[in-house]
Amino acid sequence: MRKADSNISVERRILVIILVIFFVNTLFLAAGLYLLNSRYAPTTEDFLLKQELANELVDYNRRLARNMGVDTRPQVHEALSRFSYEIELATNFDDLSKAILANGSRTQQRILEEYESRQREIVLSIINQDPEIRKINGSKSLTLQLSRNQGIQVEPAGILQEETLLRITEAIELGELTHDLTVEVGMEEGRGRLLVPLNALETIRTLTRELDALRVTLHELRARAGHADLSGPGIIIRIYDASNGFTSDTIIHETDVRDVVNELFATGAQGIAVGGQRLTVTSAIRCVGPSILVNDERIAVNPVVISAVGAPDVLASGLDIIRITLEVSRNLNFEVEKVDNLTLPALTRR
Repeated sequence: MRKADSNISVERRILVIILVIFFVNTLFLAAGLYLLNSRYAPTTEDFLLKQELANELVDYNRRLARNMGVDTRPQVHEALSRFSYEIELATNFDDLSKAILANGSRTQQRILEEYESRQREIVLSIINQDPEIRKINGSKSLTLQLSRNQGIQVEPAGILQEETLLRITEAIELGELTHDLTVEVGMEEGRGRLLVPLNALETIRTLTRELDALRVTLHELRARAGHADLSGPGIIIRIYDASNGFTSDTIIHETDVRDVVNELFATGAQGIAVGGQRLTVTSAIRCVGPSILVNDERIAVNPVVISAVGAPDVLASGLDIIRITLEVSRNLNFEVEKVDNLTLPALTRR
């Protein structure tokens, strides 16, 4: 029995070392991403390299979860799958950075939360093997505080046998993974069950983390919907009337703008602004006399400026047919500028 306990203790120490190595390697990977982004011009090869490094972060998290015995838990599996999916979904550096920032710490936190939950389940299993628990009639509650500095404290005292407390101490080793652990157990008819919430402080921490995650998600949704600023690489399109153009065929119409916008969305644009007006699902592009209105606001023409956030090469190549059609058949001047960083304003209503 002691030999088995000794093996378990050695495994825990190895797990702590693994966790330290994980965070150190994560730091190096993050530094590598920063250096690649800051020192070299963005290319397809650079992006694929960064995406590969980001996938390494997912693999580290997956191995960490496996070593901590929580890789099969639904919450951990969902967090890892989402992290991997958003990395694969990224088409540019900005998307990739957002995927790492939004999911990196969230996934690690989920793994640690499930690890603590597993520890509580181990404590409960040991408690339910205590002969004194089986003798309890009616309902009672029991709180265990496991502290790295103060050891194990039980309230009320005297319910659990010393052998049970010793087994809990040997099974739960507090250190780098968990500094303090609170376990609340409700006992009824000789059997215990975990009570939630565990304590007020932990409930506040959990709710705070969830609230922070919701704020990030809300900002991302608002940015994608056009109600918050959106930044990232993209393209700027300038469409000019034909030289000395005054006929219907030689000037820009709202249909031309709509065609360009529809093509940009079809090729993966995350957000678009026309003449400084951010487009949303309720936006309208129409002509009133000689003017083009976007969101019921008159925009500048000659050129009409269309800005789009997304993968610059993909967006630009998607416009080839429209550009050729406007230039060859109508003599309009169609310019496309690729930019590394572009900010689209949020929709403003007067």
